[in-house]
Amino acid sequence: MKLITYSPIARPVTIFNQLDRWFDNIASDLPSIWKPSFEVLDMDSSYRVRAELPGMDKKDVNIEIKNNVLTISGEKKYQNKDSDSSNFSEFSYGQFSRSFNLPEDVKNDNIKASMKNGILALEIPRIKEVKSNVKKISIK
Repeated sequence: MKLITYSPIARPVTIFNQLDRWFDNIASDLPSIWKPSFEVLDMDSSYRVRAELPGMDKKDVNIEIKNNVLTISGEKKYQNKDSDSSNFSEFSYGQFSRSFNLPEDVKNDNIKASMKNGILALEIPRIKEVKSNVKKISIK
């Protein structure tokens, strides 16, 4: 059984409809660009960076810090090797890379990363603000 794209509107067969179908078939064969979604949360004692990486394993994700820049990269690979050109997919695959400048108040040594249910989470602890003793000097 071959799955086809559902179209709730019955359209009469015209040259324009045939062209639309032809372009849809070509577009479905082209590789799509994948750009995962990220969020950065500014918490009291840490920063939290999260990424939606559905269908990826932690072995396919690389996390690096260089010159105070956090880079998260990886590749979501196409899994179905037994495919033919009649398949339909709206899934996106490919490589991605995203970089973030880290603020000066982070502890680079204690960053923790975890991945569960396709969500990558980084916990970036902040250096506790040193409160200096302020001495008020009166003007005479």
